[in-house]
Amino acid sequence: MPQHIEIDVEKIPWKIPLRLAHSLLGIVFINMIHVKRWFFTVAFFRESGKLLHKGNFLILYGPFKICNKHTSESNYFFDNSLKMQNNLWGIKNFEEVCDENKKNGFSQEDIIRMPANNFSIIYRKVS
Repeated sequence: MPQHIEIDVEKIPWKIPLRLAHSLLGIVFINMIHVKRWFFTVAFFRESGKLLHKGNFLILYGPFKICNKHTSESNYFFDNSLKMQNNLWGIKNFEEVCDENKKNGFSQEDIIRMPANNFSIIYRKVS
């Protein structure tokens, strides 16, 4: 397994060593977009779209709302607790997240229900 790298997503363009950038096969993003403002999500997809090549994958893991509705009562309470900490945080709407991915050349390949009312969403770079 390759070693992970830490990226400050909001510092654009991402500072990734050229050797590593050319060898990327995919990006895995775990439990982040709900604890960041929407700009963070947009920046993440934009930079991922620049780095990944056709056929590469992008995986998001975490809680999402579907059709702007929480998938569980616990996610509703979790979302409210996030917003009490910072009103720019919160569980994102799945469809809005997908729209950002499409804008950056990705297509949804799969969505997998995970424990604790989370999802793994797998995207593939198509352009």
